[in-house]
Amino acid sequence: MSGETAAVADKRLHPGTIAVRFLKEAPRTLIGLPAVLALMSDVGWGLIALLVLLSVVVLGFTQWLAWRRFQYGVGASEILIESGLFSRNRRSIPFERIQDLDIERGPLHRLFGLAKIKIETGAGGKDEGVLDSVTLREVDRLRQAIRAGQVGVAEKTGLSPDLPLQPESRMVFAMGPGRVLASGPFNFSLLWVAGLFGLLQTFDDWLPFDLYDAERWIGLAEQRLPGRIAVSAILAGLVLAFLLGFLTGIVRTTLRDWGFRLLVEGKRLRRVRGLFTRTEVVIPKRRVQLALLATGPLRRSLGIFELMLQTLGSGQGQGGLQTAAPFARTPEVDAIVAELPGLRLPGHTALEQVSSRHILRSAIRVMLLPALAIGVSAVWRPEALYFLPLLPLLLGGAFLGRRYHRYALSGELLFVQAGFWRRRMWALPVANAQTVSVSRSFLQRRLGLATLSIDTAGAPLLGGPRIVDLRMERARELRDAILGTLRQGRGRPDENGGLR
Repeated sequence: MSGETAAVADKRLHPGTIAVRFLKEAPRTLIGLPAVLALMSDVGWGLIALLVLLSVVVLGFTQWLAWRRFQYGVGASEILIESGLFSRNRRSIPFERIQDLDIERGPLHRLFGLAKIKIETGAGGKDEGVLDSVTLREVDRLRQAIRAGQVGVAEKTGLSPDLPLQPESRMVFAMGPGRVLASGPFNFSLLWVAGLFGLLQTFDDWLPFDLYDAERWIGLAEQRLPGRIAVSAILAGLVLAFLLGFLTGIVRTTLRDWGFRLLVEGKRLRRVRGLFTRTEVVIPKRRVQLALLATGPLRRSLGIFELMLQTLGSGQGQGGLQTAAPFARTPEVDAIVAELPGLRLPGHTALEQVSSRHILRSAIRVMLLPALAIGVSAVWRPEALYFLPLLPLLLGGAFLGRRYHRYALSGELLFVQAGFWRRRMWALPVANAQTVSVSRSFLQRRLGLATLSIDTAGAPLLGGPRIVDLRMERARELRDAILGTLRQGRGRPDENGGLR
């Protein structure tokens, strides 16, 4: 690199990093203290205090040593990171490979006026480099250095950078406090139950009973439930559990989505959100592979949707997805999608249903095992036959599954809809498909059906767009149409349906 300044790892993270990491790790270390106290109950408090002090000193020294051994530097065209306590790791990240520069500020970071930087290049959906923690002034300096470096590379290659020197921000979507709180009940969660059992498990040694003694719990239920707890008390308990579930959903949503803003900055989107932990995530428009629109029965009736974008390297979202709008109305969703080149929602596009044999296959699959289980159980417990009326409900679910599983290939866009209760709609530009495959299960082969799956770069292993139970001829026809579009745009497909 003639005429360019090579990167030298001559900078360290802010010294406050030591305190931030220490305060993060200390609770994990202290979790084991109850067990230590239980084992050392016959030992004096002086020795226990000495042990605690020694643990604090060792933890503090380890964090200081990690800070001391971590260095980074910024050159004219790259960021250099050196780390490792004993074996040194030297990593060079060219500016032109940097897709995202995400900022995270947890409560401890904000207390010390620091921020955590995640440098993402799209290499397998992982963060290529993490600087935890630097000052806000250093964050701005790094941003400007990367933007200037990308502009320099763009001038040589004729490509425009993803991170312009002076981006103009424009709000495209925001959630005020009222909408954040209103979206909370739709994220119903019984996470508090798991938290309660986790707390009981932590203090299991001090409980006057064995938490996992099933026979004792059954015995208590048989002794006390019939005589002391009325049906109204049971109903009250269920109502309380559901109220706590709604409250948990509100708390989780508030912590995650408080101050949600989606900004347009040239060729990228920037998402900012979080109450205590404030995060900034950059989504380059050209890296967006598909859009996913999700909703439920109540939200659908209110015209409310969640919009997620799958991008190259977006491994921190829900299965490789980044939330662009968690609680948005149709016009707001349309406004966001309009910012993404080559993407649109189906609108009035007619969607085609999958084969009617989907009902038969689903009915066999979802009803056969439950029917066998009921039949076998009835041999010993005749009251198991009371569950037989539930089988038609499974059949109704299979019917609804077929009714709402639809698809359409409209120009260079593929739309796939699935789900009755949680409705999902994928909008995939065909040019982003990496592989197009047709698969058939044992039962599908007998019914002349097939499943068409489309994978994109950076997609999760499961959860991508799949059209289940097409007639075999239709599946092949649709696959050939998609591959035909790909041949025109990117070259020759390989024998598995992908592209060379």
